[in-house]
Amino acid sequence: MKKIIIFIGPPGSGKGTQAKRLAQKYGYGHISTGDLLRELQSGLELEEDEAEALREMKRGKMVPDWLIYRLAFKAAEKNLNSGQGIIFDGAVRSTPQAKMYQEFFAGKGLANGLAVVEIALSDEEAAMRLASRRVCKACGEIVSIFAKHYESCPLCGEVLSIRPDDSEEAIQERLRGQGNAALVAIREYYQKLGLLKIVDGNQAVEEVEKQVEEAIQ
Repeated sequence: MKKIIIFIGPPGSGKGTQAKRLAQKYGYGHISTGDLLRELQSGLELEEDEAEALREMKRGKMVPDWLIYRLAFKAAEKNLNSGQGIIFDGAVRSTPQAKMYQEFFAGKGLANGLAVVEIALSDEEAAMRLASRRVCKACGEIVSIFAKHYESCPLCGEVLSIRPDDSEEAIQERLRGQGNAALVAIREYYQKLGLLKIVDGNQAVEEVEKQVEEAIQ
């Protein structure tokens, strides 16, 4: 299996779910830029530029590239130094970002050790999934109330809430910046490099997982 796996797809497509499953199964490090940003937000000391970027994120705006690189590359260095492979979730949201990551991988001698998997989903389906998403404030578990109405977190029993970036206004803003229209150029970039595999995200989680594994072997 490739040393580096990058998941792309619109918000709500299931990138995070598949990344976590794959990381647990194969012992890879899982780097979610969303998780890194939320971890940064919970810190006691923030630089002013970081604080402003986080305020914009809550309003559904795109996070500036410099902050993504700062957080993701630091986490990647940690995983690579320990000998782990890496699964990136939500890390690449523009072609400039894709190119910067390629430069980073090339600098580590990993330009040929990369696989990119798109979890394909329509913006309409993505919006519905995001609106039904809830997060546990205690353990961070994310669940959907679309198929099952959870009264509390299924892992720890604590209260579930709507994430600030899952409000209706924020969802539409995120899909404008991160939805299928924004993915066209990214998809074409990775297709030209011969790295892209596409999996239908409308299927059951287990079937998506099976096809993801087939794509990266």
